[in-house]
Amino acid sequence: MQGDIRRLFAMGVGVALAALASYTPNAKPVDSVVSGQEQLPRKPDIYIETYVTGYNTIAQQTDDTPCIAASGSNICGRPDAVACPPLLKFGTAVEINGRRYVCEDRTAPKYRDRFDINCDKDKSCPHRVAGWKSVKVMLD
Repeated sequence: MQGDIRRLFAMGVGVALAALASYTPNAKPVDSVVSGQEQLPRKPDIYIETYVTGYNTIAQQTDDTPCIAASGSNICGRPDAVACPPLLKFGTAVEINGRRYVCEDRTAPKYRDRFDINCDKDKSCPHRVAGWKSVKVMLD
């Protein structure tokens, strides 16, 4: 039963992420004109209720190059990196618990419905950040 709930939840997250990836606005928002200069309309932020985990940049929790994220960026020493589901582009900004993170890495295929915060070498961090959270996905 719990596996069924987890699959349904993962499907819901996937649908939400797919919807935001293909979003195109039809109308200009009121704030699209500033000082007489027209700006492109900004996509609205998306909120996703999901389970958030944390990981350390060590080979036992990643691979043999723990500092190199899937994006190719060096994430060691960076408190703002997060592994995101594959439907979000690298560089996408997200906010978790009021902190801003950048999608630099990918979650493992079996955890594609999660966000995984880079805790670098802080071994107590994964336990502190884990839990159900509202993740704000900030779109450009």
